[in-house]
Amino acid sequence: ITSGGVAYHDQPWHEECFVCAVCKTQLSRQRLISKDECPYCVDCFSKFHAKKCAACKKPIAALGGAKYISFEERQWHGECFSCTKCSVSLVGQEFLTRQDDILCHKCG
Repeated sequence: ITSGGVAYHDQPWHEECFVCAVCKTQLSRQRLISKDECPYCVDCFSKFHAKKCAACKKPIAALGGAKYISFEERQWHGECFSCTKCSVSLVGQEFLTRQDDILCHKCG
């Protein structure tokens, strides 16, 4: 590498060779997420590796310190964590579970 280049895990890369492990998009000038020593663009990481919200089924963003709720084996976006029956937000509130449902005390 005679000019430019990218350092990733203490290894030099040509800018054009430093690509997402899935879609092969160049990563030298965009945000990336590393998993198992492989670089991923944010979109591919979200599709293939990010936790999915139990309510909306969309990926929970990996960047920006996204707030999410985790309970047992499930995760929710903060805005999706609400009572299954009345839709009141349960963020910071006590809640009950019944099978896959999460419920406020009033509905539970």
